Amino acid sequence: MDKLANKLMENKWFIRGLALVLALLLYITAYIDENARNPSQASTTQSATIEDVPIEVYYDEENYVVYNVPETATVHIAGNNALVQSTKTLRDFTVFIDLMNVTEGTHRVELQIRGISERLSVRIEPQFVTVIVQEKVTIELPVEVEFNEALLEEGYTIGDIQIEPHAVKVTGGKDVISQVSLVKAVIEVEAPVNETIKQKAFVTVLDKNLNKLDVLVDPGEVHVTIPIIPPSKTVPVEVKIEGELPEGIILQAINTNIQEVEIYGKKNVLEEISEIEIPVDIRDIEESTVLSVPIPLPRGVTAISHETIDVEIVVARGMTRTLEGIPIQIIGLKEGYTVEIKDPENGEVDLTISGISETIESLNSTNFTLTVDITNLTPGEHEVEIKVDGPEDVEWELSQRTVVVLIAEVNEEL
Repeated sequence: MDKLANKLMENKWFIRGLALVLALLLYITAYIDENARNPSQASTTQSATIEDVPIEVYYDEENYVVYNVPETATVHIAGNNALVQSTKTLRDFTVFIDLMNVTEGTHRVELQIRGISERLSVRIEPQFVTVIVQEKVTIELPVEVEFNEALLEEGYTIGDIQIEPHAVKVTGGKDVISQVSLVKAVIEVEAPVNETIKQKAFVTVLDKNLNKLDVLVDPGEVHVTIPIIPPSKTVPVEVKIEGELPEGIILQAINTNIQEVEIYGKKNVLEEISEIEIPVDIRDIEESTVLSVPIPLPRGVTAISHETIDVEIVVARGMTRTLEGIPIQIIGLKEGYTVEIKDPENGEVDLTISGISETIESLNSTNFTLTVDITNLTPGEHEVEIKVDGPEDVEWELSQRTVVVLIAEVNEEL
């Protein structure tokens, strides 16, 4: 029994019912006591007005929609004083409209009341209402977002708006649904806006004149995300080599998968940036490889189109080789003059060449031409720089960079 009592006490509906019973007992007790002291009071007639009584509508909700029904009515009652007072206090009656047997169209119907004592005189205001019954129609429509871009901070733009769900079901009378022109969700924020907006928004259905229509929307709210994009600028990326390759390794090329990036930030910050340097350390590279290198974010930049860049380092094994005794050719000797190479005495120098192993091994002295140009020189002894003409992608170093020549006129003793 104790367990049953505990369960009943924990039940909120039991508690509410018990409270109502106690209230009635107290009222009846007070009424009996009052009438015992004043018997004439029991037969006194009085009237009362009960306002804001909800109106219930009974109709085929699966197939129809009803319009033009007022939300509340006013009930005027008259009769026995005690009965009037208890009715006014408890409001345990129902005002309703019965449309269960009404077909589609406009109808003038009478408001009815149920659950009120027959000993009371009752008048409902309004007595009649004109209602519109329409066939129930449900359609699915996309939601459009209304957002005032004038609220954006200078230079900022909006990205692709995301709406979840992107469409809603709109239910209403056939004639009302035919008037639907726009389904929108309004986003309201304070200026200036400079960051992404994430907000719930109520869905409103409008006609072509932007009047709100009386329809049911499911769901009534949508989740809206509006990406706010800061000013941007496209700048080139430049690879900055750090360190030196190991000995015997030659750098042939550096390639990147992207040549420029888009950076985002305040306008004055972007104006100061002309390129982005990508530091790449090559000290441990001994063979061709591709490195995924983070792109540093310049100070003040809030975002960048690429977080990393692929840098291809192309290298090859190198070698050094010396080609000995390459003759020096004289060009530019004028008619009537002679020339003699004084140093080196044999008119030959050694050439040390460096480059990719396969290339260096395939070369010999015939692949290089060493010249000294004396076109503008006068008779006498001169020190002239040696010029080297040879294959590309090969580095070279002469055993001596200059020669000493003696220019003289013909028949003049040397």
